[in-house]
Order: sequence, then C-alpha cells, then structure tokens
Amino acid sequence: MSDAPAGGEHRVATHLGVSAADYDRQIRRFIPGYEEMLREVVSILDEVLPNGAHRSMDAAAPGAAAPGVSSPWAGALGVASPGAASPGAPFSAPLVADLGAGTGALSAAILDGIPRARALLVDIDPHMLEVAQARLAPHAARFELRRARFEDPLPPCDAIVASLSLHHVAEVDAKRTLYRHLRSSLRPGGVFLSADATVHPSGPEHDRVFRTWTAGMFDAGIGPGEAEALFAQWSREDTYQPLSVELALLADAGFERPECFWRKGPVTVFGAFA
Repeated sequence: MSDAPAGGEHRVATHLGVSAADYDRQIRRFIPGYEEMLREVVSILDEVLPNGAHRSMDAAAPGAAAPGVSSPWAGALGVASPGAASPGAPFSAPLVADLGAGTGALSAAILDGIPRARALLVDIDPHMLEVAQARLAPHAARFELRRARFEDPLPPCDAIVASLSLHHVAEVDAKRTLYRHLRSSLRPGGVFLSADATVHPSGPEHDRVFRTWTAGMFDAGIGPGEAEALFAQWSREDTYQPLSVELALLADAGFERPECFWRKGPVTVFGAFA
C-alpha cells in the first residue's frame, strides 16, 4: 500500500503513522474487511490465470532483468532477482505484478493460494520491500522485488493487481494514463484488479461510506475521534474516486468491460480483462 504521490516519494511511516514492521497489524484495524478483500482478489486470479506456462518474454521487456541476472535495485535490497527465469529456461509460470506491494500481504496471499503463480512486487518504499522480502522467503523461487513507480515499465503480465495503493494517483488524467500503461502491459486475456476505497467526494453516498468505515474501525478498537483524525491525516495524500469514475477511466484506457467484482463498506475490488 505504498508508492509515490506527485511531488515526492511516499513513505508509509509518515503517511499512516506506523512503521513498516507494524503495518500488517494496523491495516487490519484501519480497513474493514481487509482479509475478505485479499481473498476475493486471490479467488479471481485463481479462476483466470493460465494453468500452463508461457514461453518466457520477460527478459525482452523494457526494464526487465535478463534471465538469471540480478537487477541493480535487487542487489541493494539483498535480493538476487529470485523471480527471474534460470538460464536457458524457455517457459515461465503466470506472472502477477503487484503495484504498491508494500509488505507483500497480497502477493503472499497469491503465492500461498495459487502455486502456479509468480509475483513481481513493485514499490517505491525500500523499507516496505525489506519486510516483503522476509515475508515471502518461503516462496524464494517465485517472486521478485522491484523498487519502482507505478508508471515504470513492466514485463508482459498475466495479471496486474494493486491493493490500497492507486489512490495515491491524485489526478484523473494521470490515472487514465496509468491505466493505459497497465492495459498495454497485460498479455491477451490478462486481468487488472484494484482493491481500493471508492468514495464520492460529497453527498449522502460519501457520508454513508464514511459512517460505515468509522463503525468498522470502532469494532477494531479505534474510536470515532481517532478515526476522524486518521481520515484527515490520510487525506493529505489519498484521493478516493467514485467507483463510477474508476470504471469510466478503465474504459477510456481501452478496457472493454470494466466491472466491480466485490464491495464492503468503503473498499471495492474492481477492474477489467484485457
């Protein structure tokens, strides 16, 4: 759940007021239905990811490391590009890119639940990637870490996912451009899924969503006053769009059938197939 908002690099410690190591505990208090949200993304991916392997094209993609070669950023994190194909390997398992991957909670759920999948974790915050690296150690042969921004080049992907991260793209035009980039990075039949808050900027719909959100946080031990303070803190970097706007932006970007797949309170899982 981190990446760079316009004008600077995002750091979860300053944005959410928690350390990277404490993020996993706190996010479950902040986001009602967090675990259900992750399960829904994994369920959709398990249905649609290819059962067979592709002939590897990743090494030829802009910005991708050659098979068996460590990326410069990976070395800085102590990672030897574990997701890269071994020399001479002609095929690769389905690839899921996780944008704003944070501590790797979504990627871990994907790798645990879908043994045939590989994951590319993209995040701008090195502290979050360090936590993700430790978390995903049991899947060392199936993931790769990349310190990069949302708009940086991706290899051809079978799926692109984002969990509580793309609300850092504040401008509608910038998000439309990003969605076009993601659409062009998907293999035919691939899927883009965003799990994020979708909220109207005002009106009774906005008020109801935030009442539901506050009630869910209260159940997790966060009082209304603290919840209001957190919303105000997050609003300095977060921009939530209405679901209708998100779906329209996906259509503008070339996705033919944008859809909302799941919703609970403020959080939705929406996206589209390439």
